[in-house]
Formats: sequence, C-alpha cells, structure tokens
Amino acid sequence: MAAAGDACFEVLDALGLCRLTRRTGDLDGAVPLRVAKACVPLLEGNAFGHQITLARPIEVQRRLGSLRAEPVGEHREALLRAHRAALPRLVSQGFLALDGAWHRALRGGLAWTCRTGLGRPRLRLWTGLLVRPDPGVWLRVAGAANRRNVLIEVSEAYLADERAFVPLVVELRVRDEAPQTLRLEGEIGCLAPVRPGVRIEACALADAPEVGRAHAEFYDARYFAVKKGEVTRKYRRLVGGEAGARKGRAGEGGAREGDAGEGGAREGDAGEGSARAGDAGEGSDAVEGSAGPARVRLVVAGPGAPEIAEVTEVTTAAGPDPVPWRGGARRLASLVVRNAVPFRATFDGHTLAVAPEAPRLAEGAAAVERAFVRVFGEEFIAANRGALWYLTKYFTPHPPGEPHFFVKPWAFTRTPPGWSSLLDGIHGEGYDVMRGVVATDVFFATPAVFHVRRLGAPIEVPEGAPLLRVLPIPRDLLRAGFREARFLDA
Repeated sequence: MAAAGDACFEVLDALGLCRLTRRTGDLDGAVPLRVAKACVPLLEGNAFGHQITLARPIEVQRRLGSLRAEPVGEHREALLRAHRAALPRLVSQGFLALDGAWHRALRGGLAWTCRTGLGRPRLRLWTGLLVRPDPGVWLRVAGAANRRNVLIEVSEAYLADERAFVPLVVELRVRDEAPQTLRLEGEIGCLAPVRPGVRIEACALADAPEVGRAHAEFYDARYFAVKKGEVTRKYRRLVGGEAGARKGRAGEGGAREGDAGEGGAREGDAGEGSARAGDAGEGSDAVEGSAGPARVRLVVAGPGAPEIAEVTEVTTAAGPDPVPWRGGARRLASLVVRNAVPFRATFDGHTLAVAPEAPRLAEGAAAVERAFVRVFGEEFIAANRGALWYLTKYFTPHPPGEPHFFVKPWAFTRTPPGWSSLLDGIHGEGYDVMRGVVATDVFFATPAVFHVRRLGAPIEVPEGAPLLRVLPIPRDLLRAGFREARFLDA
C-alpha cells in the first residue's frame, strides 16, 4: 500500500476473498534475461496497475447456458458466512442502498450470470471489495494481461463515481475450450487509476515533423550497429537516464529539452502532467491548465490509422449495469490500433515465421515512404534509410526460441510532458498482444508485441483486426496507491 500522499482511491474489504497486489516488472524472474535488461515498456506493462488477486480459490461451472461460481476448499463455509454477514452491515452503514440494484445483485451470492440478448453468458464475480476513486480519477477494470489465465476473458469496465463506494466486480467470459469445471486462483484481473479529460487530435506527419525527426534520431546508424551484437538500452537512457532525468512529480519518465529531437520538454515543466504553452516547441501538446483537457496528438504516417474512441458508459453506485457517462467535458479518450497488413505467423518452438500479404505490405510501405519524402525530402531519407526501413517493414522478429514479434503501426502518439501511454493488447485466436507502457512524451511509437500461444499451426490476423488500445495516462498515476477504508464499527 502506498503512502496516503500517493494514493488516489479508497478500498474497503468486506470479505477477505480478494486483495490488490503489485507485480514486479520481471514477473518474479519469469521474463527472458534480454527483456529484463532492456525492454522497459514491457517491464512497466507487467507491473502496471493493481492485480485483483484471489486469496481463496473459486470454482466456475458451466451448466445449461449459465455460469455458476463458488468458493472451494477449507475456507468455503467461512466465506459464505462472511458474505451473508457483510450485506446487512454494508447496508446499515450506508455503503449499499437497501433493496437497491447493487444490494439485489449481491444478496444472490458472490457471482451471477448476465447476458445481452442472445449473446454468450458472462459471469459477474464480486471480489468482496468496494472502491471509491478520488475526484478527477476513474478506475479501470481489465484483464491480468501478460500473466493471465487464458481460459477466461475479462470485460473492460470503468468505475467513475467519486461520491460513493462501488462494489468491485470482475465480469468474466469463459472460453469454449475451457473445461466444464474451471478452478480460478491468483490474479484474475487488473484495477488501475486513469484520468479522464484527454482530447486526442489526429494530424498528418507534415503537421508534426518533429515526431518524424525524433524517430530518425532514435533509429540512427549507431543504433543498428550496436543492436547487431548487444542490447542498446537506448530507450532506457532516453526516458530515465542520461537523456531523460527530470525533477518534480513527473518522475523518471520525463525528458529535458531536445532529448527526443524537437519534441522534447524543458526540465520541471511536467509538474502533475501539465506544461506552459510553447514549452514543447513546434506542435506543442501542452496541457491546457488544470481545468482543460490534456491534448494528445495522433500523427498519421501511413495506412491503417488508429481510431479515436471515447468511453461512453461507466459503472457507478447506482448498480452493476453500466450507464451513459454524463460528465460533460471530462471524457476518457483512447486509440484503437488495427492491423494494416493481413498476415499469418507460425511458431515451431525455434523459429517464428511471419508471412504477410506481400502486395498489401508493399503498398503500405510505399505510402509511408512517400509521406516522409513529402515532409523531409530525398536527402533526409537517404541519410536515414535505416530508420525508415525499420518502420516500413512493419514486422520485427525476436531471437530464435521466443514466440514473440513486433508489429509497428504507421502512426505515432505524442502525449504532453509527464504523460505515458498504456498499450493494452487485444487478444486473438492463438495469440496475445502484450501490455506495455511507453513514455510517449519523448518516444512516440506504440508497437504491438505478439505472443504466439499456438504451436505448429499458424495464427491468422486479418486486416482491420484490433491489436491495441492506447490509453494516455499521467505517470503520477502509474505509481499511485490506495487508502484502506474500514467499516464504521471496526
């Protein structure tokens, strides 16, 4: 639990069924050594948020189109008694409204089935926790990502009621290949604070040339020369070392003026994620004061531009069903990155072979090169051929033996000083896209890192398939903790 000054939400534990835990970036030593040395975005993605962790196992059963969940083991009866005792206590102390929607849902048990129309059943599991975000903060519920139970999928949800405690419920869908009886243990989801009030604006590369220059500066000839024989650690130095040390609340992820080309920001400007107008130079994305939205630029350099999306429904103390958000300008915006080149990929345990649709890849690469030529000219392209090639080839494999490869979208994301971007992968049949956190105020690429789970048979990813949700988030929230609330008679 973080110190109170770093906390941004409250948690009341009514049952002892779940707890909120923090992961280490290396997943307790489970990541490859090469990743532990250099892949800061993946390490930060592993450690992102608070993991919703079962303190006691739960058994999920599929029966006649419905889902049922109960605690198992020696603590089963104690948990059921705790549930029966908790509800009247929560009502009498004002945490739940008597006979309100939440009270009616929870008194039926720890979990219940819901469905939309003829859709597949989903299980809503109460964690035994109630949460309340601080003013100006929402709480995001999502899957456990890079270390997860692949037999379940967790529905994304946002808790946005800062006036009252809301029961923390994880909505699960059980995959078809799961057994009829499925035991859940450990991490089942992730709870993380996010900040609404972000405006994302799309523009062409010509309107943000500093972003293209920063890409070329990062992927220079020396980068590729070093990468042939060893890990470069260039990103680590950019965001947290020689080129990126920033004082103040923005923490280690900031950058001094000029460190990332023309897109850098001056030391100390980040504060709590804000900056003075003009401090970021050409194409400034400064926050418009505490009352205005943070401005994020989506810089499009080729086909398959990400979509700008907004959260339209949130969960509140009114009940478990999401309701339309009516908070005016305080909206939560994100980007949905979709696949621009259809491809197949096969992993045999040693080699991961990616087979793209060659004409589509050639068309897309040519369009990206034309965009760079129009903005910077032929001489710039000749001097930075490696950087452009690294972008236009779209796919980048990992070393032999690893079931991973990169897809590099032909667009960049630039956030205000002190803001990073959560890259939350969207899973498909036979693969995961991994979760990462990128300091997009100094490094503007948002790669999709694939983890192929299928052995021998290919995965197929069509054009337009969603790969990532990119969610801008201030770095002070990446480290934020919570305060423990107690019953009034405790």
